[in-house]
Amino acid sequence: MSLIAALVLAQSAVAAPPVPNEGATDEDITVIAQRLRGVQVGVTRDAAGKYHCGLSESTGVRKLDAALCKATTQCVRKGKASQDEVRACVDKARPSLVARIRAYLSTERAGGGA
Repeated sequence: MSLIAALVLAQSAVAAPPVPNEGATDEDITVIAQRLRGVQVGVTRDAAGKYHCGLSESTGVRKLDAALCKATTQCVRKGKASQDEVRACVDKARPSLVARIRAYLSTERAGGGA
């Protein structure tokens, strides 16, 4: 079983209301959101039943990449099969993904790294 979901989360991330956070600017969020436009998430299941996730490219934020894979894999595990079903499911995780972007940028600006 192989599923590939083209996730267009960028517009959702950009449209999210700004959360007060000194470290993350809307410009930073927009740059990362633009990277998300081209990201495709592939979720496969091997013969042993184990799920594997891969991204067509990185968003530039390792924790966000991992969260994106986790959210997509969870949706597939729940039985979402079509791109539209997976996209709608992942959109429910959007607030958490945007929060991860903001937290990452805040940590980066504070010199904490990822």
